[in-house]
Formats: sequence, structure tokens, C-alpha cells
Amino acid sequence: MDREKIQIFITTAGSALASVRTSLLIAAQSGDGSDLTIPRRNLAQLRSEAFAANLNEVAARCSECIAALDVLTAAAENSPKDVYAALDLVARIDAAIWETPSPADDFPADVSGFVDASFDEFMPQTNRQTQTGRAEEEFEIDDETLDIFRSEADDLLANIANGIAVLSNAPADQNALWDIRRSAHTFKGSAGIVGLRDASAVAHRMEDLLDKIVKLGRPAEPRVIEFLTRSATRLNDVVSAKNIDDDTHELDGLYADVMMRLSRPAAAGGETAHKGGHTPKTAAPPPVGKAVSTITPVVRVSLDRLDELIAASRDLVISHSLLAETLAPTATKNISLLLDAQRDLTVEIQAKLLQIRMVKFGTLETRLSRAVRVTCVDENKKAVVEIENGEVEIDTQAIDTLIEPLLHLLKNAVVHGVEAPDVRRLIGKPEHGRIRIRLEADSDTLILSVTDDGAGVSRAKLKEKALAGGIITARAAAEMVDSDALQLIFERGLTTAGKIDMNAGRGVGMGIVKESVESRGGSVLVSSEPQKGAAFTIVLPLKKADAGAAGACVLIIDDSASIRHQTKKIVEAEGCRVITADNGAAAIGLLRSGACRPDLILSDVEMPQIDGWQLLKYVKTDRKFARIPVIMVTSLDAPKHRQRALELGAADLLLKPLNKEKFAKVRLNCRLL
Repeated sequence: MDREKIQIFITTAGSALASVRTSLLIAAQSGDGSDLTIPRRNLAQLRSEAFAANLNEVAARCSECIAALDVLTAAAENSPKDVYAALDLVARIDAAIWETPSPADDFPADVSGFVDASFDEFMPQTNRQTQTGRAEEEFEIDDETLDIFRSEADDLLANIANGIAVLSNAPADQNALWDIRRSAHTFKGSAGIVGLRDASAVAHRMEDLLDKIVKLGRPAEPRVIEFLTRSATRLNDVVSAKNIDDDTHELDGLYADVMMRLSRPAAAGGETAHKGGHTPKTAAPPPVGKAVSTITPVVRVSLDRLDELIAASRDLVISHSLLAETLAPTATKNISLLLDAQRDLTVEIQAKLLQIRMVKFGTLETRLSRAVRVTCVDENKKAVVEIENGEVEIDTQAIDTLIEPLLHLLKNAVVHGVEAPDVRRLIGKPEHGRIRIRLEADSDTLILSVTDDGAGVSRAKLKEKALAGGIITARAAAEMVDSDALQLIFERGLTTAGKIDMNAGRGVGMGIVKESVESRGGSVLVSSEPQKGAAFTIVLPLKKADAGAAGACVLIIDDSASIRHQTKKIVEAEGCRVITADNGAAAIGLLRSGACRPDLILSDVEMPQIDGWQLLKYVKTDRKFARIPVIMVTSLDAPKHRQRALELGAADLLLKPLNKEKFAKVRLNCRLL
């Protein structure tokens, strides 16, 4: 009997039996045994693991209990006596585990602790639900959340497949190991949130296996590649909603075999020897296909195609401006009216196209709240999520960028921040922790903060863990100020968790947050106050929807058609894109419509309707546009005019006419690409 397999089995058996007991006790009270799918699945999983560990007696008792559950499910109504008979069979499984012989003298086969643990969830003071069954039953997963999960899972599975392909050719590649582990870690959490606990468990095992390989410094031998490949295939089948053959026993056995091999000393040449003296070839990992949605179909438009439409509509605006300038000397009243109508329609089209990319941040509330509730069930804690500024609309790519780090921050707040309910009562806090998410956004920057009212981040504990892990030296720890100590929370491999489970303990999650945000040019700030909580703030620069066209966008405003035309030629010759307006009122209309999002404004001063001073004041007092540099280009050369321009927020005041040399200076001063 293999020690490693028994260890693996005992670590998972307690929670499975607790789930079965909970469901049966509820059935005994209600008389309804129709919804015993989850406990039956847990027993089937337990039976497979028992077979893998050669615990045939335990497996046989599981089969008896599964048969009893099938009888209860088929019956129209069940008496408490029938249900208690099934509970007796669960007790027989406990007894079979208790009688498991010890494989070696040094193996502490203390299964009595496991039996006690399997009943812990019924202690009155905990008032907790089971991790594997009740949490999944508690939520109805809406179509939107499933659709988001499938989209996210496609990318994660593609990363896993690429990493496996690299490992197949370079078994010791640490970057590939890290990429697979990171993607499996994220998949595990996301699958758990939408209720796919079996898929989450598969990803969890992938992560555990890779953790052990990294810890041992071993290469990924062929059996490891095989397990990763088959696990990835299983996950892909779940995402694609395919019918899955019941090969759980075979996959469990492969996992146990691989873990057993890793527990042995490495064979010569860095790989574990196989029977027959040769190493079997491992097939290349299958390509991970796109998920096939089984829900009500939705229309998906590639952002590239949408941006092409936006660019085309922007070009239409420019074309309209050129046409208006060309016809201006000879235009009749009717032509002017038609041009104005065409301009308004073009601006409206572009504004509508830009709005298609925008999503209200509050639409994520259901998914974020579910993530917190599931983690609370797992951790036996209570917390609520509050979203501020949920009406703020941000670009869909920004949502995609934020969702992964945001989920990690929420899980971190529950696991490491919010205290247990009894502790919170003792120190005078409400039982439910409060996690607040706040979003602020303008045209250039997005600021997202996640704040909790928990215990805060212990700087001393971070330094202690970093010192023990060799991340910092004793001298560095002694000299480290509090702000630097807080940054240790983002170090790979550093965790303050007291246990390793599906929610914490590997030092991966916070590192993912930092890497994900910084890879997009952003930054993460952290602050904390003991017993009052912690705050994480993500600052992310926003990519403009039209940023992919020939260079920076410049808005030229002048009531003289000839000056607009000449200035436009100079600016375009420098590789910039140009939008024009004939007065301040027209320019404000373009800005407010969203059709014009310039990187620089060149404006005349003396214009009809709204002059340059009024325009400058409007731009610099509007939060959405205040960061756009404005250059006043005018024939007014008195010192008082320059002073007024600077007081109102202009970047500079230049005398007409604008030439190539003056614009080159503007580009340099405004850092215009």
C-alpha cells in the first residue's frame, strides 16, 4: 500500500463525507431526496480516489452508499428512517478508513483526526456550509457570468497549452512551469466562482503538482506532461460543454502515480526511470479550441473590426471638414444647411460606435459578489461587497484587464484581511466584513481601489516570511521602512497564509495582480492600518479607442478657412492626424460628442460664438479634458495676453502664423509622439 496515495486520499476524504452528511440531514428533515446529485458525485470521487490508493474496502463501502442515494433520489418521498440508513453507510465508510493499516512505522496514520474533522462542520458555533456541496448549490449562475467565464477560460487554456508545448521540448523550462501554474491558479478560482467545482479541483491538482516540481527543482518528466495534457483536455471539455467520459479514476490514478514518482530520488539524467528501462514518448498536447456556448447566442464583434469602423467614421469627420472648407467660399444657404446636417449625423455615428466599446462597471457586481461569497464559505467568514461609482462606463478592454487582478484582490481581502465572525464580535466589529470597490475614470486614467475593514497587513510578518524565504537579508529587514515592507506582499513565493488550499498559501495571487497591471503600463499601491484594514489601488492608463491610426490627434480651431488649411498641412506633415473646427462652439461640440479625443489642441483666440479664452476655460475646468495640452495661436502679442493664457491653463501662446519650427517645439514641449 503506497504511503503517498493514502496521504492524498485522507486529505480530501473529510470534506467529501461532511458534504454527504449535510445533504442527508437536510433530506431527513424535508423528506425530499431528489437533490442528492452533489453528495453522490462527491462519493463517486471518493470511491475513485480509494481505488487509486488501493483502499478496496473503502471503495466498496462508497459503492453501497451511492446505491442507497440512488434509491432515495428515485423515491417520491423518503422517511427519516430511510435517510438515517444511508447515514449509517457513511459511518461505515468512516470505519473502513479508520481500519486502514499503516503502510510504514514512520507514517502517522491518525485517521481519527480525519473522522473528527469530517463532523466539524456540524458544530453549532461554526454555522458554516460545506465547501464542496452547499456553496455550489447556493448560487444560480446567470448566462452573462458563464459567458464571461468561458471567454476568460479560453485564454487561460491557450496559455496552458502553449506552456505544455514548451515543456514537451524543454522539460526544465521554469518560465513555462510558471505560466502553466499561474493560468491553472486563475482557472481554479474562476471555475469555483461559477460552480464548476470538479473543473476547479482538476486545476487545483495541476497547481499542486507544479508547486512540487518547482520546490524539488525537477524537470517535467513525460508522465508529468501526460497528466498536464490530459487535465488540460478535461478542462477544455468542461468549458466547451462536451459530454465527458467518466475517466476520473484513470486521471486520479495518473496524478497519484506522478506524485509518487516525484517523492522518489531523481534518476540519473534528471528523469524518473520507467519500467523496461526506457522512457515512453509523450504525445504533443492537443490544441485547445474555442469554447462552444450552449446558452442563448450573443453577437460578438472583434474589437479590431469595431476600431476599423471607428477609424472610418473619424475619417468621415475629417472628410466633411475638408469638404466644408472647399465649398465655404461659394456655399449657398441650402448647401450650408446640408453640410451641417451631415456633420451632425457623422458625429452621432462616431459617438454611437465609441459607446459600443463602453461597459458600466456595475455590471460586474454579481460576479464580484459571488467571488466573495464563495470564498467566505470556504474560509468560514462573512463579508459583503459595496461598489461605488458603478454607473461609470469604461472601455471593454479595461474591464478585461481589471477582472483578473480584481478577483485576486477580493479573495485576498477575505482570506488575509477580514477576521472570523467570532473575532470581529470580540473586538467590536460587525460580523460581516465590508469590502469596498471604488472606480474613477477619465479619458486618460483609470483608478480602482479595493478597501477592506479587516486586520490590516502585518509588516512584521511580511518581513519575517521574506527573511525566512531568502527574499531579503537580515540587514535589509532591519533597515526596511514600512512602505517598502508592504511591497513585499507582491513577491513571488511569499505568503502569510497558515495553510495551503484553493484560496491561499502559494504566494502566487498578489504577484499575479502586480504583473498583470504593470504589463499594461499601470501600477499598484498598497496601504494598511492595523485592525482598520488595507487598501489596494490600481492606477491604469487607458488606451484610446482610436490610438491605433497614423500618429497623435490634433484639434485645430480657427475661424479662418485658409489658416485652418495651412496649419493642417504643417501638422499632417509631421505625421499627426488632424480634426478642425471653425470656432469654439463647434470644437466643444466635437469634444462632448466623443467623436474627437485629441492629444493636443491648437486654438485661435478671436472667434465668433465662443472665443479661444472661453474654450480654454471650458477645457481646463472639465475633468475629462483638463489633461489635454492647449496652445493658443494668435496675433495678440501683448504680455497681458500671454499672462491670461497661462493663468487659464494654456501650455503656451504662439504668434501667428504657425510654422514647422514652432510646431516642432510644441511637439517637444508637449511630449507629443
